[in-house]
Amino acid sequence: MERKFVIGLIIAFMVLSGCSSDKNKAESPASTAAASAETQASSVSPSETPAPELTIAPTPAPKKLSDTEAVALDYVNIFLNGSDSEAKKTFITDNVYPDAQPLFQMIQSVETPDDQKLKSPQVLESTHYSDEGGMKVEAVLIQGQKASNPKSELIVLISDLKIIWATDSSDQETFGEARKVFKEPVPEASISTVPAPSEMLREIRNFVISDVWNEGFVDIHSYINSGTSSTGQSLDINFTVEQLAKTMDKKKEYDSYITGLDSKYDSLKQVWTKLSSETDRLYSLVQQNPPKANDTTANFDTGIFNQYLEAFEKEVDAAIK
Repeated sequence: MERKFVIGLIIAFMVLSGCSSDKNKAESPASTAAASAETQASSVSPSETPAPELTIAPTPAPKKLSDTEAVALDYVNIFLNGSDSEAKKTFITDNVYPDAQPLFQMIQSVETPDDQKLKSPQVLESTHYSDEGGMKVEAVLIQGQKASNPKSELIVLISDLKIIWATDSSDQETFGEARKVFKEPVPEASISTVPAPSEMLREIRNFVISDVWNEGFVDIHSYINSGTSSTGQSLDINFTVEQLAKTMDKKKEYDSYITGLDSKYDSLKQVWTKLSSETDRLYSLVQQNPPKANDTTANFDTGIFNQYLEAFEKEVDAAIK
């Protein structure tokens, strides 16, 4: 991120000149007025003397970043805060660890809400870090401003200039453990009250089962085949589709959350990637071909979705034990 500092230097020069006349000649009115003004000025008391202008110190130069720190800051400015999907796509290809790229690609088209963007980000510190599995990486601590927290922090883990993952205080367990390796004091306002991962994963599981499946895909599937809901009742299909659109907006938040989980959730994250992609595919079919009752030509097959959903439920159960 480039910062430009413009320092304007204004120098005013006042040149005073005058002509003296012969001592024997009478002074002109202008000369008399000038002399009078000079006399008055010399008689002003010290307390009446105008205060000298304050000199503004120049803004200090920005911290020189290492290559690793620069990648971490680009993650915030380009991927987290940015709105250019092509720039995000390029960033993932060039700066994200290959195994982690599918997770980042899943949310590359999602623009972070303005109140969740990390504004005025700056690198506070970077250091070496080893996780529970013994993986050694470089950790970069970044601080910025959010609507809810003027000193919000983010930690980006990088290996060989490739981002592995990033975490903030919304993931108390992961962020709290990584935060311990930094010397920079923890701001009082940086501790979040967001639920622990176990609670969030339960919430996401229930969301997929209830909102995506029970109130969305299963009713749409039934309506296409029989003209009724999955329980055999009449169904306002347009209302169902409208509600599903809201559900898909909510899903974007969960996509982002799961992407930010650390490596110990890798198995769960891989299953979620498949489940999320299949969810997007089915919703795309609904958008392209609005559901019609008893439509024998429709191909709204939910089999793969249910396969991934069952696997995700097992992963969540294992993660929250």
